[in-house]
Amino acid sequence: MLKILLTTLALTLFSAPTIGRQNPNAIFASADAFVKSISKSGQTLGMEARGDLNGDNLADWVGVIHSERTEDSAATDQLYVLLQIAAGGYRLAAQSQKAEIPGMGCCWLEALSISNGGIYVQDNAKTGVTIEAANHQFKLYKGQWRLVGLKVYYSDLRPESQPDTDTDMNFLTGSVIETKTKENKKPVIKRSRKRFATYLLKDFDFSTGFGLEQTEP
Repeated sequence: MLKILLTTLALTLFSAPTIGRQNPNAIFASADAFVKSISKSGQTLGMEARGDLNGDNLADWVGVIHSERTEDSAATDQLYVLLQIAAGGYRLAAQSQKAEIPGMGCCWLEALSISNGGIYVQDNAKTGVTIEAANHQFKLYKGQWRLVGLKVYYSDLRPESQPDTDTDMNFLTGSVIETKTKENKKPVIKRSRKRFATYLLKDFDFSTGFGLEQTEP
């Protein structure tokens, strides 16, 4: 009986490339095995990070699968979250939508990390005269992978521009701290509160404006 159980476990762990496309509860032997199970031609692992996301002291994994631009489709990014299992292996816990990434140097993924149980994704966007950087924080909160924090930096490079703005938003408490800085002048800090809509990781589109579409004063 023990031999049968071990054989069954081994098949579950190492046949992930087949199971992963059909069974959302599949167990993967490693993060690499998961990536291989979902990767197709033209797809690469753009960024990855490891750390504890659910308080069990096991190193979980997040990664972004990048698809290159082709003649028939735009470049895309998609975020995946794997939780490590105490018995061994990983399970898919959450994933974002597959989002098209604009070209022409407009927008790009700058950084991906795990800290204090949260996933941090930084995306940058620029035009000829502006620069914007957004750092989205996602966390498992009350059973949902939610956007819980957002920091947005905006700078206008024109000579007569407005001050640089750094806005720090907490989607759980409603706290908003806006810091404006221009040249060597003392920063001006404004504190306020907003009622934010609920945003889920599954809807994340890698845009700097994600989480800002629906707010109430």
